[in-house]
Amino acid sequence: MKLLSRKTLCAITLVLLAVGAFSCSSSNDSESSSDASILPGALSRMGNEDTLTLEGEIVNFQYELRLEDCFNEYRLVDEETGDITDLTTIVDCRRPHDSEIYKEFIHPASAEDPYPGKTELDRWAAVKCYEAFKEFVGTDYELSKLEIGYIPPVQEDWEIGLYRIVTCYVYVPESQLSGTMQGSKI
Repeated sequence: MKLLSRKTLCAITLVLLAVGAFSCSSSNDSESSSDASILPGALSRMGNEDTLTLEGEIVNFQYELRLEDCFNEYRLVDEETGDITDLTTIVDCRRPHDSEIYKEFIHPASAEDPYPGKTELDRWAAVKCYEAFKEFVGTDYELSKLEIGYIPPVQEDWEIGLYRIVTCYVYVPESQLSGTMQGSKI
């Protein structure tokens, strides 16, 4: 995640207002590169200001990311209070992005089964995401530059039987991706 100060948060708000509809790319963008790559990525800058431009539509990390979505994560830090706000934005996969969703699984437990615990869900999610990695990327995980991440259901949602989906994504620490990682063999 990218760490930002309160000053930067204020600048982001102004940038978001100024950027408006430009935030999301359309399928008619002239940058339609299908080549997948890893960028030594950093933050977008405006002029001499240390200003991050949030790109894409802000969504809820736990519930709104779907199969084939590419996304960025931001961590905003208020220097005065120390308050931390995490933001996730969905972006066009042709644009630089932090991660890409490649698989979703519904846990096989019945509605009556109790919450198995975070450790067990993490273990199950890691195994399922690992098993689906090669089919998506086109190479073995051990030979890839990509890492696997996953979003498991939270206990509260599990207990009311609302949400039992595990979402798998790929990323590269300290870098960004460009293009879809599907079949990239990266």
